[in-house]
Amino acid sequence: MKVLAVDSSTALLQIGLSSEGHYYELDQNIGLHHTEHLIPLIADLLEKAELQASDLDILVISKGPGSFTGLRIGFSALKGLAFGAGAPLVSVPTLDLLAYGKDHFPGSVVPLIDARKQRIYSAFFQMGERKSDYLDVTPASLLGLLNSNDFTPPYLFTGPDCMRLLPVLKELDGSNRFLDRHCSIDPLYASPSAWQLIQMGRERFERRGGDQDNSGPLYIRPSEAELSRGLG
Repeated sequence: MKVLAVDSSTALLQIGLSSEGHYYELDQNIGLHHTEHLIPLIADLLEKAELQASDLDILVISKGPGSFTGLRIGFSALKGLAFGAGAPLVSVPTLDLLAYGKDHFPGSVVPLIDARKQRIYSAFFQMGERKSDYLDVTPASLLGLLNSNDFTPPYLFTGPDCMRLLPVLKELDGSNRFLDRHCSIDPLYASPSAWQLIQMGRERFERRGGDQDNSGPLYIRPSEAELSRGLG
């Protein structure tokens, strides 16, 4: 089975391609320049694998939350490729992707994505199951949830932004030192996750098939355009 996976939800653009036992990957920290880079990088990866887009069996996209621009571009590109290849598109929530493969952790896995405007995208996972809503919260609100009795410590922080966001949380924690006692950093927090995205896409496709034609990014906050129109 030939599977192409793209995560364009953050500044780290990740593209993975699995083909008959071979695996190819490209990872580039491109900021918000997905428009210029995504299609050429996909073409490069297909060329390395000696494949055409029409050879693909499944396409997988990380659906957010994350960068509004990156998500829109990722969905547009993969929907076009899926239509041309006559292949299903499968979307995977980004926070689920970041927590994937950490089922063995004895407490709660807490992925962190910088949501800008002094907010954080996060969720709580335990034994491979999500135990909270997808969250768009202030650091203070997240610290309150960590201190609550609603979720099971210890906590494992993961995700591409956890090392930048942890100092913010620790400053709020102050002398309580709750985070020092009950939280740790995933040693693989910065590792590319395109391979995991391929695995999750396959599993989801086997369980429920491809996405509906009208599927799109997972936004848990109104966009700037919606806010400016008073829709948020």
